[in-house]
Amino acid sequence: MNMKPNARARILLGAAPLMILSLGGCFLTPPDYDDQTDKMITQLQTDVDTEIVTLISLDHKIGSLAQKSDEASQKALADAKTKAAFDANGTFYDKVDVDLIGLQTRVDAEPNAATQHLDVALKDLRSNLLGTDASMRLLHQADGILTEDKLGTVQKLVDAQIGALLTYELQLKNGSSSSGGSTGTGSTGGSGKTASN
Repeated sequence: MNMKPNARARILLGAAPLMILSLGGCFLTPPDYDDQTDKMITQLQTDVDTEIVTLISLDHKIGSLAQKSDEASQKALADAKTKAAFDANGTFYDKVDVDLIGLQTRVDAEPNAATQHLDVALKDLRSNLLGTDASMRLLHQADGILTEDKLGTVQKLVDAQIGALLTYELQLKNGSSSSGGSTGTGSTGGSGKTASN
């Protein structure tokens, strides 16, 4: 019986052994490349980077306009603050949530040798974007408007995580999944908290 490629393997930061493993009577297949998962990860990075760049641009605009007192500038300042506020960006966080759920569902479709590592990688990514401890969403909600410094910290962390996933996906595509790093990149704990300092 042919088993479909398991999407979990496509997100692993470190590669799984290229052999069939048996666990509790169930056979776990080695990881395989999946084009759809690759595209989902790439789209997620595009969405996150676009949001962060937009918020940084608004932070610059707010800083510039805050120095001016004319009516037009004050009106533009109020508009920029509204656009940068958490409430105006709720749809972004909702979309990221949906995208991560879709990605998790895809990688959970069939267990393989990479399953536990993929779970950790996705959990860390979700924690840094949407979690309850110093995530981008939590910081945005608490601060109202995110500064460039905090956004830059979040972007470096999340881009490193997603970049590692894409690198592993490329390894699978090129048939070199036996080499790679570990899923420990970008653990939520310390890095996420740095953004709130």
